[in-house]
This record gives sequence, C-alpha cells and structure tokens, in this order.
Amino acid sequence: MGVALALLLACGRQPAQRPAASPPPATRGEPIALCINEVMPGNRAAAFDENGHAGDWIELHNPSDAAVDLAGWSITDDRADPDRHVFGRRSIEPGGFLLLWADDLAGVGDTHLPFSLKADGEEVALFDPEGDASVVAYGAVHDDFSLARRTDCCTGEDCWTHVFRGTPGGPNTPGAPATDAVLPLGSTWSYLDTGNPPGAGWKRAGFDDSGWGSGPGPLGYGDGHIATTISYGGDPDDKSVTTWFRTTVELSDLDDVTAAEIGLLRDDGAVVYVNGEEVARSNLPEGAPSPDTLAQEAVGGSSETAVWPFDLDPALLVEGDNVIAVEVHQAAPTSSDLGFDLSLTVTRGGASAPGAVPAR
Repeated sequence: MGVALALLLACGRQPAQRPAASPPPATRGEPIALCINEVMPGNRAAAFDENGHAGDWIELHNPSDAAVDLAGWSITDDRADPDRHVFGRRSIEPGGFLLLWADDLAGVGDTHLPFSLKADGEEVALFDPEGDASVVAYGAVHDDFSLARRTDCCTGEDCWTHVFRGTPGGPNTPGAPATDAVLPLGSTWSYLDTGNPPGAGWKRAGFDDSGWGSGPGPLGYGDGHIATTISYGGDPDDKSVTTWFRTTVELSDLDDVTAAEIGLLRDDGAVVYVNGEEVARSNLPEGAPSPDTLAQEAVGGSSETAVWPFDLDPALLVEGDNVIAVEVHQAAPTSSDLGFDLSLTVTRGGASAPGAVPAR
C-alpha cells in the first residue's frame, strides 16, 4: 500500500507498543471488539449533549453478539498519549452504540472526553486492554458533517462517507437528505414602489439598491397579513402596476446541495430571478415583462396567502452572495391589494460532501 494511503487511515490491530510518532500503518488482521464508527469534528447544530451543548463527538459500536466491558479501554487523539481517557466499568451491549462527547472536559464521566477534535484533520485511536487499536485518521470535514462508515464497523476502501448531521448513537445509514431554509418567509427585502423601473442590472449582484425601501415580508398593501406596507403611487384609481424586490442570500458548501425550491406568495403575478436568470413565473403572460404588463387574472381569497412551490436548479446558485430579484405585477391599475413574500430552501444530500474521507 502506498505511503499516502497509509497516512490516511488505519483501522485494525496495531502493535501493543503504541508508537508515538510513526504514521498509522495499513490495516492488518482482524478488527478489535469495538470500532470507532463515526466522528463529527465540527458539530454546530447536529447533536446536543445532556446540557444542550453541541460538542464534537465520537461514536463507538459493538458489532458482536456479546457485551463488551470497557474497563481498561482507552481513547485518545494523540497516540503518544494513549491513555488520555481511560474508561471505567461501562459496557456496550451487543449491537450497541456509545456516543462520546469530545468537548475537552475532564473528570465528568465516561461520555465526556478531555480533548476536542480538529475540523481540519487529525487521528483518533481506541485501544483495548491488550494494546490493540482502532485508529481513524481523517482530513478536513465541513461543519455538521460526520465521517461515518457506510455500514457499522465496515472495512475496506469504500467503507467511509460523509453524512450531513450524522447518525449519533444509532446505526449508520447513507444519510437522509436535510432541508435548510436559507431564506425563510418573512425575510427582509429591498423594494422599489415608485412605478418607475429600476436601472439595468437590478437582477444581479453589484446593483445599488440603497435608495430603495426595506422591510420584512409579506410586503404589499390592502390586506391584513401584510407586514410591510408599500406605496402604490398617488392615485388609488391608477396604481403602479409593477413593484420590484431584491434580497441577497449568502450560501456556502454548495457541493452538498442536491435540490432547491422557491416558495412564492404573489398577488397578483410575479417573475422570479436568481443571479439574473429567470427561474419562476406565475400568473403572468410569456415574454419579457414591461412595467405595464398586467397579471393574467386577479387573485382573491385563500390564493392571496398561498405559497406556490417552484423547483430551482442548484447549479444556478453560487458560493457567496446570491441575488434573488422579483417583479410583482397587478392584474389592473385599480387593484385593491398587492402581496409578496418568498422563501428559498436547499436540500443537502447525506452521502456526498467535500473533504478527505479515510480510504479504509
């Protein structure tokens, strides 16, 4: 096995003398009775301990059909100091799991460890009483992603994966997709309610909307659910047909995003743009809309507060700032009300994430 692979991961029996500085050797022999099954070095909101603290964590698993007494076992993040945490008399039942909090707390019980994990990579070693070890060396891992065996205590080159939010204290799975409301309903929007169209580039980053109004959604007028009242112009019988809205959403780790969805509240019609590209159109005719383009029909009743879903291609999103721009059109200049709000949610798949995964 090559040197790079040997440096990346070793899980199996290790020499009893516990070398202090040498890199973990390649896997040899049968695994010890327990394994390090999953680690999360950047826990921010994936799991919480009994005190509500989101600390780094390590999961041990007993794959056998007999209980394993942890007395005499130890765990460490430094093989030069193999006894950083020595377990007392605690057992892991057949097929059971033990979740350990790597929160740099000493002397508070066997489930809290006197060290934390490095998100940019390190190694963790579990030693049995005979000095044999399960050693996991990992590279950089994103926040709230665990490094997990695809099946509990598996071995082999394809054993490891990343799992969003992990499966702490339970069987490892490929990771259920998780939905993240990156722009919830009720967020703050900039708006232009003068009836005069904005300048070129209003749908993209770099446009100066500092002179626009601002407020949380829903925005509009004439209805009780409106949170921010905007202007329709000076003549109630000849209201502005179109109002323009903008906001910016900062996104990261887009390699993890497998799907995205927009939720649109519009009264009457609207076109939605993401980073300058049209992504949704509702109750408006085809073609490039002008400030005088009317919605196809007036909206009333429950439709005034309905949120319409639209799939969004995640490829249109970018790392950093994303501009969401919307133009809302009335069905007539005499319309009594206007309403707008929008949400953006992304789905992060469980089994695909950037970062170095142990090879064995």
